[in-house]
Amino acid sequence: MEESFRRAIRKMTGTSVRLSVRPNRSSMVANLSQSMMVTWSIALFEHLDAMMSDPAATTSGSELISYSETAWKLADSSFPEIKTAAKKLYDEFRSKWVQRFSTDEVLRLLLENGNFLVHDEEKGWALTVRNNKQDINAFYSATIHLLVSDAEPLFVRVHGRVMQLQEKLCRYWHNESAVDAVSKLLPCLESSLREKENAMVVSLRTSLNALAKKRFAAAFNTKGPVRYYASASGCARNVGKYWNPHSAYENGFLAFVDDFCDYAYGLTLQIIDWYHDKWALFLRGFSRGQLNLFETTASYKAQT
Repeated sequence: MEESFRRAIRKMTGTSVRLSVRPNRSSMVANLSQSMMVTWSIALFEHLDAMMSDPAATTSGSELISYSETAWKLADSSFPEIKTAAKKLYDEFRSKWVQRFSTDEVLRLLLENGNFLVHDEEKGWALTVRNNKQDINAFYSATIHLLVSDAEPLFVRVHGRVMQLQEKLCRYWHNESAVDAVSKLLPCLESSLREKENAMVVSLRTSLNALAKKRFAAAFNTKGPVRYYASASGCARNVGKYWNPHSAYENGFLAFVDDFCDYAYGLTLQIIDWYHDKWALFLRGFSRGQLNLFETTASYKAQT
């Protein structure tokens, strides 16, 4: 995980990433079994029963089971290409929104919408957005919501490429290696988890808007007096000071754009890497010496 993504997670969610040093394997297996589609679970048990009923079949054939050289090579070359393409897309996305949230553009947006800025001849310029749901929602819809709604199709586009690659990998994998009950175990297990995988990706995509809105609203969670500025541009530069606490950016929206882009891009890379790791695990198959992984203690004793 890149450090920029870790920082973005901390800023966008308010919490840091903590990795468990010693995962609970029993709990992980239980969660995995609960994630499987029922129909594929039944098919998996049927393949296991067929394997157990004909032990001699498990000792014949090649040493590697469910290994597809064609699919392995395709995965090894294609996932890095998808990551390179994703970087280009997000670089262009970031550049576009940095321009759209330049101070001049933020000022234009505030002035064109008569509800966001107020001018007092004695006090100066001030933002009219207050700490209430109606004001925050209206301001969010006119600004950051446009950024998020533009990012979601980008996320879907990259994930779509991963799904297209996955379908190709499956075709090669099934054609080359799923030839008997033993070799169909891994393909069956992989298919049984597809629904859960898709739901996970959808939830991550839809979470972008909720996270962005939460961080956006935090900038207006104040009860102090209204802050006035000598000029409208000065007011525009200081909108969302919460996102830009050290004044490292020309205005708060640029800081928000950077954090959001780091998060969205990092999340996309995590999805690509997850699928790459998944297929690196499945496509390597397993050796005949590992067949006891699929045996229960009772079945093993019965055979001996």
